[in-house]
Formats: sequence, C-alpha cells, structure tokens
Amino acid sequence: MGEQKTVKNNKIGVLGAVSYIIGNIIGSGIFIAPTSVLIQTNSIGLSLVVWIVAGMIATLGSFCYVELGTSIRASGADFAYLCYVKAYPVAFAFMCVGCALQYPATVAIHSQTFSEYIFKGFDIELESETAQYFAKKLLGFSLIRKHLFAEHSFVVQL
Repeated sequence: MGEQKTVKNNKIGVLGAVSYIIGNIIGSGIFIAPTSVLIQTNSIGLSLVVWIVAGMIATLGSFCYVELGTSIRASGADFAYLCYVKAYPVAFAFMCVGCALQYPATVAIHSQTFSEYIFKGFDIELESETAQYFAKKLLGFSLIRKHLFAEHSFVVQL
C-alpha cells in the first residue's frame, strides 16, 4: 500500500487577504486611540479629520503591502521582502525583534483592550488587580487559541 501525502494549500483568497491587510495595517489602534485623539484635538470635527487622514495613510500603507505581496511571491511577508533585497542581517534582526517583542506586545495590547471593553460593555466594575488578573487570563487564552487554531484565524477575523 502506498503512502498518501496530504499537501496543505498555503494560499488565501481575496477576502482573506483583504481582512489580513486591514487587520495588520489598522489593527486594534482604531479601538484604543479615539479618546486620546479627542482629548488632544479638543474638537469632534478636528478629531474626525485626523481619523480620515490617518485612514488615508493606512490605506496607502496597505496598498504598499498589496504591491509587495503580488510582486514578491515568496512566503514570509516582511522577512521575505527584506531577503529579496539582500538585506539578510536586517531581515534576521527584524524577525527576532518581531517574534520576541512586537508580536507578543501586540497580542497583549489586543487582549487588554478587548477585556476592558468587554467589562465596560457589561457594566462590570472591577478592582485594578482583578482587571489585571482577567486580562492576563484572556491573554493566555488568546495565545493558546492563536497557536492551536492558526488555520482558522481568517474565519475569526472576518
């Protein structure tokens, strides 16, 4: 009997690519920063102008990622793009910093923001130690979910 190999298709569709780019470029900053923008501008109209300009800049950044992704057909995103231009030490340093600092910090910020909004949404007032405890638990759950169910992340993101 011959062994059958299962080949995993590492391709995403247009909708998955668009949701990934929007999530990567815009991220959760849109949920974290509104109050600080409103406080700094001290005007609702000016804060809307700031958000529109920031949205246009994010759109331009996403177009850059789309162009890179369609031009350089190698797996690895930023690492592959830096390797394509022969910047191997920069690519290595970029990925080390990303894996050790940037990605865990991003997940921590997402988890903390999500937990704070959930608590506010249900009118739950917690002591700061309790809120930190639940935020840490939510962070751990998010990390476990992300690593165990990575192939389903596009469905969750949509």
